[in-house]
Amino acid sequence: MSTYKNLPLCDLEGYEISRQSMTTPLHLDSPAIEIMANFSRHTALMLMDDMSIEQATNLLINAHMSKALVRNEHDQFIGMVTLADLQSSRVLSIANQLGVNRRDLTITNLMKPKDQCTGVQLQFVLTSTIGDVLQTLKTEGVQYLLVVAQNNMEIVGMISALDIAKSLHIPIQISPKPRNFQEVMLAVVHP
Repeated sequence: MSTYKNLPLCDLEGYEISRQSMTTPLHLDSPAIEIMANFSRHTALMLMDDMSIEQATNLLINAHMSKALVRNEHDQFIGMVTLADLQSSRVLSIANQLGVNRRDLTITNLMKPKDQCTGVQLQFVLTSTIGDVLQTLKTEGVQYLLVVAQNNMEIVGMISALDIAKSLHIPIQISPKPRNFQEVMLAVVHP
């Protein structure tokens, strides 16, 4: 038997939307904390590193998410994966390089490893604007920043270019910075 109870319901005749619930539109000078996905309020989507590309793609689409953190069997954070990564031509390229079928690839094959992810300390987010964060994303050539609390060495949130673009209704173009010689050469050949 359940110990929960039904709540009494009411008719909505005469009710209007609370003015307090109508949020003020965000702009580039709004506090950066306003755009941060706060993991203490909303649990981060975490995918297992051995999940198939197809499973991960379906999960992200069904959850209406564009990115997820990746963890290993020991529940350790090991990287990030985006829906764009999972749906890109890189999937077939990596499958060809490894000599396997696309369906045999896992998130591990496409994720951005932890050591290549970019973080920013919460204390700086608290004193910055969305414009500051956007400038940082563009300068670093990254689509997202993981927000970290230095005092307890935890990832507490994330700020993404896609979330900024959606919230501010502006187009955002970020060119990735080459991380190695091969990427530098590709950038020179295909500007």
